[in-house]
Amino acid sequence: MATDKSTTPGLRLPWAGKQVRMEHVEDELMFLWHMAADNMRISQNTNVRTSVLNFVICAPNVESAYKASMLLRDLASTHIARVILLIQDRSSDGPGDISIWTTLRSFSIISDVMRHHFEQITVAVSGTAVRSSASIILPLLKPDLPVYLWWLNDLPDDQMIFHRLLAISSRVIVDSRLFSTPEQRIRGLSALLQDAPSSAVSDLNWGRITPWRELIAQFFDVADYRPYLMNATNITIEHAAPSTSGTTNPLQALLLAAWLKTRLGWQRSEDASHSHQDAPTGTYSWHMTNRTAPRTDRLQVQAATSITIAIQPRIQAELPPGALCMVRITCSANGEHATFTLNRDNGDNHVSIAVDLPDGHGPQRTVYVTAEHKENDLLHDELEITGRDHLYEETLHEIFSLLT
Repeated sequence: MATDKSTTPGLRLPWAGKQVRMEHVEDELMFLWHMAADNMRISQNTNVRTSVLNFVICAPNVESAYKASMLLRDLASTHIARVILLIQDRSSDGPGDISIWTTLRSFSIISDVMRHHFEQITVAVSGTAVRSSASIILPLLKPDLPVYLWWLNDLPDDQMIFHRLLAISSRVIVDSRLFSTPEQRIRGLSALLQDAPSSAVSDLNWGRITPWRELIAQFFDVADYRPYLMNATNITIEHAAPSTSGTTNPLQALLLAAWLKTRLGWQRSEDASHSHQDAPTGTYSWHMTNRTAPRTDRLQVQAATSITIAIQPRIQAELPPGALCMVRITCSANGEHATFTLNRDNGDNHVSIAVDLPDGHGPQRTVYVTAEHKENDLLHDELEITGRDHLYEETLHEIFSLLT
C-alpha cells in the first residue's frame, strides 16, 4: 500500500511548484490557469494554451528530473498539453511513498508579451510504489490525447516496470547511447516492439546518425555514382573509443550498418565462420550474400564473391564514446573500383568527404557535422513525429538479426 506524502515533511523540490495531494491536482492547476488569465486581462502578457500531447518523463533520480525540467524551456514550440515528470527511486523495496507537485510552466514565444504555457506535474515514487508507477500516473493524464514517454538514462533490469508504462503510451523515446549493456538492451528493445505492436519506439541515437545517413545518400544522388552503389563489396565503419582499454557503445555504428544493409538488400551469410563479434571493444564483422539489384546502363550488377560489413573502434578521446568517426564504402564492378569515404579527421565537428573513382579523384569537400548534438534538438524532432518511424524499427530488427 502506497502512502501519499504530499502534505508531510520529506523530499523538497522547489523547482517543481506547489506540493499537493493527488485529489487536489486538478483544482490547483485550474487555480494556476485562472491566475494566468488574470495576468492577460491586465495586459501583462498574452497566453498561448494548446493541447496536443501528454509528455511523461521517467527519471531515475531528482538530479535527472531537474535536468529534464530545465530542458523543457527549449521545447515550447511542440505544444505540450501536460508534462508528468515521474521520479522513480528504485534504491529500496521498502514501503511505497508518493509525493506530488504541480506548476504552470511559462515561456516567452516572440517576446515577453506573448507567452506559452503548459502544465507540469511532478510525481516522486519510491519503494513498492515504483512497481505501480503506470497506475499512479494514469489518472493524471489528459484524456483523448496521445501519451509520449521519454525514458531517461539506461533501460531498467526490471522490464515489468517499463512494460507497464509502455502499455499506456503511444510513443516511447529512449537513448541507446546511455545503454550500459548495448547488445543486451538493443535485443530487449527489438523484442519489445514485437510484444507491444501498438506502441511506437524511437531512439535519440537514431537522430544523431541522421547527418551521416544524409551524406551517404548524397553520394549517390549523382547519377554517375549510382551504379557503384549496387556493386558495393565492403563497408567499414569506425566509432570513437576513449582508449585502448576503455569501453565504448557501438550502437551508432550498428544502426548505420543495419540501415545500409537494408538499403542494399543484403542478407547475412549462413556461413558464420566469417563473422566476428566482440562487444566489449565494439568490433564486428559479417560476411553478406544474396544481393539483388536491377541492371544499370553503365555497370552491370555482378554477384560479388565477398561482401563484408566491418565495425571497429578508433581511439578518439575527445569525442563522445560511440560517436561515428568514419564510413568507407568500397565498390567493385567490371574490373573498376571506387571508394566513397566520410571521415572525421581530427575529432572535431568537420567531416571530410572523398570520392576515389577508376579515372581519378572526384570532388573533395568538408562539411560541418557536430559531434555532440543538443539533447533538446533531438527530443524536439522526436516529439514532432506523430506516427511510427518504420525505418528505425526496421533497422532495429536488423541489428537484432546481426547480433543473433
